[in-house]
Amino acid sequence: MRIVSLIPSGTEIVCALGYHEYLVGISHECDFPLKIRHLPVCTKPRLNVNTSSLEIDKSVKSLLQNSLSIYAINENVLNELKPDLIITQSQCDVCAVSLTDVELVLKKKIGLDPKIISLQPQKLSDIWEDINLIAKSIGLAKKGLSLTNQIKDDIENLKYSYNSKSSPTIACVEW
Repeated sequence: MRIVSLIPSGTEIVCALGYHEYLVGISHECDFPLKIRHLPVCTKPRLNVNTSSLEIDKSVKSLLQNSLSIYAINENVLNELKPDLIITQSQCDVCAVSLTDVELVLKKKIGLDPKIISLQPQKLSDIWEDINLIAKSIGLAKKGLSLTNQIKDDIENLKYSYNSKSSPTIACVEW
């Protein structure tokens, strides 16, 4: 099996399932675990990410206003890798390569027809489903169940070991 993951969570799930040796390509955002960093990168942003937040915001708005994707897929690399499975997302066109862009590149431009898994978790239980979906797709359904059960156990253990008297203040900000 030849797997390309175009989203960091997909890459980390494949690795957590012990299937990292089947990863043949990753996105520009995939950086964990370290053992995958040598893999060919299949995507890149169409904007300069090494600038101010204001400039990035302006660039994103300009790209979207012109109906352009924020990310580019390297068609040549993807074609050379000839994946059997591509993991992407369909939750947010600003966050990562969109499912639509992946499908367009595959079918209209380079003629590949791999299986595509599109992740779109909205809540924690959706993450368990995504893990199990990927696991089942690569023939590791039992390992997927084992992994999700282990993560759930870890969360429960953390919950019970937490000292509620020293509650931190947490803010989540999404752009």
